[in-house]
Amino acid sequence: MSQPRLVLFLADIEGNLTALRQTLSRACESANVPLPEVRWVESATALADAGWRVAELKLTPSGGKAVPEDHLDALVRSVARDFRDQAVGLYTDKVGSYGRASLSEPGRPSRSLEGEYIDVVRQTARWLGVEAPLLGRLLDGGATARNLLAAAVDFGGDDPHAPAPTGKSRRQEQPPPPPEPDEDDRFVEAKLGEARRLMEQYLSNRK
Repeated sequence: MSQPRLVLFLADIEGNLTALRQTLSRACESANVPLPEVRWVESATALADAGWRVAELKLTPSGGKAVPEDHLDALVRSVARDFRDQAVGLYTDKVGSYGRASLSEPGRPSRSLEGEYIDVVRQTARWLGVEAPLLGRLLDGGATARNLLAAAVDFGGDDPHAPAPTGKSRRQEQPPPPPEPDEDDRFVEAKLGEARRLMEQYLSNRK
């Protein structure tokens, strides 16, 4: 059975785990929640190629107490501020078909969403500039990736400009056209494109 997961994506691909733990420790102390164990996800090579370092926070049963995932936005804002770059947080509970995500960057308003597991994963993948099935494989392997591929077919592809559906929405026979991307969307996509370009240049220079 898939367990709930809480992962952070840092635009700083070098990453400093000690610094990340210190940032999260301060954020958790401010939120009055325990600091979970933090580790790099070393298998996330495809995300590294896209310019992201992935960290996972090990979740434990709450026993009715406040838990870090309840303060996802605050944790992500703290990471973005201390690392001075974009940060994305994603909490998923596949069994409960629920997800929550947050995007933060210094000097910019934070963005967040919650809703159906698949919808939140798809929108998070857009923020990261990667294919949704790739993110699905990171979370729990083949089942999520297959579901995301099927969703891409059902919804006519994974349009990076289309907002993620919210709530318990289901496929409609003739879905309305998505709205034009706003200024924040264009800014985030430009930053992601720049990060991918720099990563490609970095990888090319290493060859």
